[in-house]
Amino acid sequence: MSQDYYKVLGVKKTASHDEIKTAFKKLARKYHPDVNPEKSAEAKFKEASEAYEVLGDAKKRKQYDTMGSFNFGSRGPQNPYSENYWQNANMNEIDIEDIFGDIFGFGGPKRGRRTKTNFDFGGFSNRRAAGSDAQWTLPLDFLSCVNGFEQQILTSDGKKIKVKIPAGVDNGSKIRLTGKGNPGVGGGKPGDLIIEIKMEPHAQFTRDGNDIHINLDVALKDAIHGTTVKVPTVSGNVDIKIPADSQSGQKMRLKGKGAKNMRTGQTGDQYVHLIVKYPVGMKKKDKEEILKILDKY
Repeated sequence: MSQDYYKVLGVKKTASHDEIKTAFKKLARKYHPDVNPEKSAEAKFKEASEAYEVLGDAKKRKQYDTMGSFNFGSRGPQNPYSENYWQNANMNEIDIEDIFGDIFGFGGPKRGRRTKTNFDFGGFSNRRAAGSDAQWTLPLDFLSCVNGFEQQILTSDGKKIKVKIPAGVDNGSKIRLTGKGNPGVGGGKPGDLIIEIKMEPHAQFTRDGNDIHINLDVALKDAIHGTTVKVPTVSGNVDIKIPADSQSGQKMRLKGKGAKNMRTGQTGDQYVHLIVKYPVGMKKKDKEEILKILDKY
């Protein structure tokens, strides 16, 4: 989940470890599904658990404050209802009983269960519940978004899978991988992995919907006489004919050389914007000759 963990726990960024711990305990008592039957409680409990796993650990908190990322290590997003989650999270700093003892009523020196391996959250771990969706942001270069490609990623269960990025994805496009999100509970099906594309800018190309735009410098003599030049496109260079007497700002269309629309399958166009360049470093005599010619028009 890409969100503000401090906001989830309701604490300031300057909060101490004890304040963070207290805030989580309060939310755990309020939203644990064995205590709160509301449908929204389970999601809120998961959010609070994820936030505490990060902010309750000094090292992870420092990384989060620096990078704002929830993907700590190679394990990816974790399931706060699993036994291993609480064994590996912050058990060196806080006891399971400390958090959940007053919720399920097993606190106290005689009834206290201080083991970390047999804790079942008061029977909750035996329930069947679907896993939550995991959300990742994937930065991609401009041409990879337009042309598509395959990317290998590491899922939350530690498996490497190949993800096919379809041609035509744009900034903010989302790809859903069914069953590749956070694991379910008690045999419940896993959630989905939702990948949001962050398209990086290109040095030459800009994109407007499915159309691609590029500026092309043209020498004055070529604009006057006309010529044939090579122009870059998202799929390679192509030859285009610059007509005689071309003007700066003139736009030429290359049909079908744009980006693919993922919904319709249609391909946009590429527009070449001509920029006529006046020669620099001319001698005074040459300039005077040109001006004499231009005075006739």
